[in-house]
Amino acid sequence: MNNYILYAIIALAGVIGTYSVIPLFKNLLVNSNIVKPNYKGDMIPVSMGLVFLPMVVLNGILLAFVTNEIENLLYLFMFLFGTISMFFAGILDDIIGNRDVSGLKGHFKSMFKGDLTTGGFKALFGGFVGLIISITISKNLGDIVINTLIVALSTNLMNLLDLRPGRAIKGYLLITSIIFLTITGYVKVLPLLILPNVLAYFNYDLKAKAMMGDAGSNVLGISIGILMIFGYSIKVRLGWLVFLVLIHILTEKYSLTKIIEKNKFLNFIDKLGR
Repeated sequence: MNNYILYAIIALAGVIGTYSVIPLFKNLLVNSNIVKPNYKGDMIPVSMGLVFLPMVVLNGILLAFVTNEIENLLYLFMFLFGTISMFFAGILDDIIGNRDVSGLKGHFKSMFKGDLTTGGFKALFGGFVGLIISITISKNLGDIVINTLIVALSTNLMNLLDLRPGRAIKGYLLITSIIFLTITGYVKVLPLLILPNVLAYFNYDLKAKAMMGDAGSNVLGISIGILMIFGYSIKVRLGWLVFLVLIHILTEKYSLTKIIEKNKFLNFIDKLGR
């Protein structure tokens, strides 16, 4: 099958399929009382990132069916394993998570005191998910360390952004669009397993009708991390890792929301479409 035809089929199916199931999952979450106050205090359904998964799996089936090489199938299944694993860690944090502790530093401090938080579990679990994927594709110990950190910190990057309607998705769309345009080979199709689904849901998040929660932001973040380690040279990966480390250090000390609000351009982009 021609690559562009395959891309079009997956993208169209992702948009239509996800848009169709959004009302079903929204009602499911509301009826199950999986709701939380948003930044304005309005009670809205959380964990709407659930809507990303059906078409990830269904389009994954299609992609597996037309993929012949074992190496390419390995890339596909690692991508599916990572995104689905972090979805479950995220929904656990959404449903039973305690917001008294925040930041990676806070979660690890609690853990060392013998108090495991869902955020701490998510961070550890994400690290191990990143580790197994990194071991599978890396050539040496240095590569394993770099790739594991990229996957883990990319996952948490979307959590850092997901504090206002649409913010995390805007960041995801920017990063993933650049990845899709610059990445080559078989892995170029992998962003299309999630990107169209996010576009179908975007307006619900932007208008604060629902929160994708960690169930969604984890999926977006780990997909970026996996694509970075699959498709780029060591120089690009090191550059991305430096950026991730710096943004995590910054957000441990300062409020990202306040930084955005004080910058006219960032504030304009942040509020665009709300």
